[in-house]
Amino acid sequence: MTIVEMLERNAGIFPEKTAIICGNSRISYWEFHERSKTLANFLISMGLRKGDRVGLVLQKTPEVLISFLGVACAGGIVFPVDYNQTHENIEYLLKQTNPTVMIVDGQFQNLISQLEEHCSEEKIIVVGQKETGRHLYWDDAFARPSLDPPDVQIRDEDIVYLNFTSGTTGFPKGAVTTHANIYWNTLSATESLGLTGEDMHVCMFPVFSHPHELFARSLYLGGTAVLIEGIYPKTVAAAISEHRVTCMMAVASIYDTLARLPLSAPFDLSSLRIPESGGMYTHPTLEEKFKERFGVSMIPVWGSTETSGIALVAPVSGGHRPGSMGRPSPYYEVKVVGDDGEELPPDEVGEMLIKGPGVCGGYYNQPEETGMYMKDGWYCTGDMVKRDRDDYYYFASRKTGMMKVAGVKVFPLEIEGVLLSHPLIEEAAVIKIQDRLRGEVPKAIIVIKDGFEISKEEIQKYCEEKM
Repeated sequence: MTIVEMLERNAGIFPEKTAIICGNSRISYWEFHERSKTLANFLISMGLRKGDRVGLVLQKTPEVLISFLGVACAGGIVFPVDYNQTHENIEYLLKQTNPTVMIVDGQFQNLISQLEEHCSEEKIIVVGQKETGRHLYWDDAFARPSLDPPDVQIRDEDIVYLNFTSGTTGFPKGAVTTHANIYWNTLSATESLGLTGEDMHVCMFPVFSHPHELFARSLYLGGTAVLIEGIYPKTVAAAISEHRVTCMMAVASIYDTLARLPLSAPFDLSSLRIPESGGMYTHPTLEEKFKERFGVSMIPVWGSTETSGIALVAPVSGGHRPGSMGRPSPYYEVKVVGDDGEELPPDEVGEMLIKGPGVCGGYYNQPEETGMYMKDGWYCTGDMVKRDRDDYYYFASRKTGMMKVAGVKVFPLEIEGVLLSHPLIEEAAVIKIQDRLRGEVPKAIIVIKDGFEISKEEIQKYCEEKM
């Protein structure tokens, strides 16, 4: 099923149901469908053909979802632009994609002169206030609403967007994502997490990180997406409280800030039932603190750009093992391999490889990067993990973060775990530094809890006893 078919189905079954909430704005599935189709026809009238690329330089507003679906309806390929990137990186991205159309928030008109080097002035659509020039205005696209289906055949295997992530060369690489990739990842997530059409979803990730994460699950199920731009704890808590949000995805540090809110804070988070924690390691002490405060368990997950979203998830209904990333989600295969590429037995640390219909086929116009990370249908994640005998996976380090101390493999996360288990240590981070004798050695940066003191020697002794 394509995301275009999902939108058409929802508009037909429950046209008046709210699809998107953003501030005081509410957009129904019928309006979402109508505006997406109208934009698709407008883009085609501008000369967009199937397979052409359309860049989005937008904030987290309804316009970004309408743009994504509008481009998809027209058979185009979306790519989001991180407006925080350097001029050099944006230049590289535009050269890679050669966009036919750009849709740009008026706030980022300082970038337009740079964009015009790769996309003609009359092919740039400005959302919001626009300056003088031949750029088109967002409202121009909707001057004459059109629900006529575009004369374009959309198939499951068609590329729908390029999700750019960091590359080994220092420049971004675009994961080629199809409608089928999004469908299978969404199906996997909804089955793993027990999501329904009644869920209210809020996602903390920015538009240029995982744009489909903003709408894919709610679109597939007929739920509602709540868009918020800020990640301040009071902003997040207020959105959950006001809209009775049931599902959210965020990094562990955001859950930590929520758990630190004063008990007197006027927010009711009792509606929250699926708090996914991904993007960074979730420490067991944070899991305990969050559950104690809000009465609901955080759900550690693992996902990536290349897997189109989460591919491992902790059990929702109990059985989670603290410190683990969970087990493989439906429709994903996971294995751990050694330096020789052979699969390792349980409890041995190696690189995690993932396979399945949600895994992208490669990187756009980057055969060298594709060959490096995609091997025989398996995505080489670069994450060093171990698997227990019950198929739970535990993160050890990034492949590039692992250190060899006098030839022995050492993982920073294991040392951090020991340090954080000390009752007087608030935070700890371990990095590797060069050493003439042993090649590399770990160095810890530690924050002591307020009002306490502890010596370097005491910490070293504690670590020696625990490791």
